[in-house]
Amino acid sequence: MRSRRSLALSNKTKYATARAPIGVFDSGVGGLTVASGIEGLLPQETLIYFGDTEHLPYGDKSRHAIRSYIANISTFLADRGCKLIVVACNSASSVLDDELLQHMALPVVNVIDPVVESVVKNKDLRRIGVIGTRRTVRSEAYSAKIKAARPDVELLEKATPLLASVIEEGFYDGEVARLVLSKYLDGMDRMDALILGCTHYPLLKNTIREIVGDDVLLIDAPDVVATSVKSTLIQMDLVSDQREDHQFFVSDLTENFQEMARLFFGSSIALTEHSLSEH
Repeated sequence: MRSRRSLALSNKTKYATARAPIGVFDSGVGGLTVASGIEGLLPQETLIYFGDTEHLPYGDKSRHAIRSYIANISTFLADRGCKLIVVACNSASSVLDDELLQHMALPVVNVIDPVVESVVKNKDLRRIGVIGTRRTVRSEAYSAKIKAARPDVELLEKATPLLASVIEEGFYDGEVARLVLSKYLDGMDRMDALILGCTHYPLLKNTIREIVGDDVLLIDAPDVVATSVKSTLIQMDLVSDQREDHQFFVSDLTENFQEMARLFFGSSIALTEHSLSEH
C-alpha cells in the first residue's frame, strides 16, 4: 500500500500550474499562523484561506462530522483552482486517511506529520509533552507516530479543550489565557520539549513560555509546515514565480476573525463569508 504522502502527491491534476493558489483551511483563526508561515517562506505564492468558523471548534466534533467538513472545504478549494491543500488544523489532520485523501483529489500537506518528523530527528528530546484538542489527543496522532520512530521517548499528553475557544474569543494574551494554561500545564514538568498540537496555540506561545520556562523547547506547526509545503511544491515542479492577491473566506464572519486576519496579513485584505451549506 502506498504511503499517505505518496498517495497525496500522486493526486496532482494534469491542469495544475505553478501560479495556481495554495488552499489553506482551519476551523478558525489558528490556521492563520500556518498561512503566515507559508507566506514568510514562500512570498511568491498565492493563498486561499478558509476558516470554518461556523463549526469551530473541531476538537469537540465527531470524526464523521470533521470528515464531512474536510470534504466540503476541499471541494470548495479545488473549485477555485488550488494546486495544493494545507490542512492547517490538528483535529482535521488526525482524521485524514487514504479514502479521504482520494476524495480531496489534490496533493495534501497536514500539520501533524511535519512536526513529528522534526521531533524524531532531534535525538536530544526524550521527554516530550503534547497539548491539543480532545480529538487530537484521543486519536494518538502524535504519540503513535513518535513512538513508532522513537520508542525511547517518554510522552506526556493532555487535552486542553478550552484553549482554542479562549483564542477565538480574543483572550490569547492576558490573565484569562494564563489562568487556563496554568491549570492545564500543572504536572507537566521535566519536559525537554512541548508540542503545541493545535495551530491556535502559537498565539499563546509567550504565555506558555512564561509558565514552562526557557529550558523547554516549544514546537509548533507554522515553520515546519511551511518547509514541508515548499519541498512538496519543488517535488511537483509547481513553485510559483508570481503572487496574486490572497483570498480569505469564512463560513461565519466574526469580528475576532477579521481582527486576527488583518493582524497577520494587513488591513487591506478582503474577507468573504461563504457557508459550507451553500456549496
